[in-house]
Amino acid sequence: MFKTLVTLFRARTFVAEETFSDAHALTLLDQQIRDCGAALTRAKKAMALAAAQHQAETRRLATLEAHIAELDSRACAALKQGRDDLALETAGLLADLEADRDAAGRACELTERECEKMRARLRKSEARLAELNRGRALVRAKESLGQLRRDAQADNVFRAGFEEAEATLARLTQRQQLADDAEQALAGFEHERSPEKMTEKLAEAGCGRRLRASAEEVFARLREKNAAMSAA
Repeated sequence: MFKTLVTLFRARTFVAEETFSDAHALTLLDQQIRDCGAALTRAKKAMALAAAQHQAETRRLATLEAHIAELDSRACAALKQGRDDLALETAGLLADLEADRDAAGRACELTERECEKMRARLRKSEARLAELNRGRALVRAKESLGQLRRDAQADNVFRAGFEEAEATLARLTQRQQLADDAEQALAGFEHERSPEKMTEKLAEAGCGRRLRASAEEVFARLREKNAAMSAA
């Protein structure tokens, strides 16, 4: 019985943890991605330090090789001049320098291999982090869409919101159209009642002088003008 209760307690604890994790999955994912990004930043700094150390060791190796070449040449010159004492002293120093050079060479090879491994791991980690960020963006977009769908299914807010907005737009459009029609009608009425419009109407009915010459009158005037010019 006790064993059964312990098992049941563990099962309920597991279910509670799973439920909590599912409810806060996006928050957990955000923090986990931030942790990965921070770890990647630290790895880049370590890589930069290792690269700097490798460059320093490479410069030291080059300096040692230059010293060895210079001292070797001068030791040979001392032997030619019969200065075995100087040549022997130089040989001792050369032995120490060559040991340092060999050690520096091995250190350079080791740091170069390690730097290459670190660069490969960094490239892989950067690709994985980029993939995580893309996946997070996609999950967030789907989660937002799913929330909209759940809201719409729960109380029809999604559909009702669109319908209310469309109805409001239709009322505003109709009201504005009525206002435009009324304004045009008023403008037409005022124009019909203006003295200018009435004068035009009377002139067209033959009441009083014409406001503008007719085509026949212009044509007659042109003929008279042409005849006068011909006679002259």
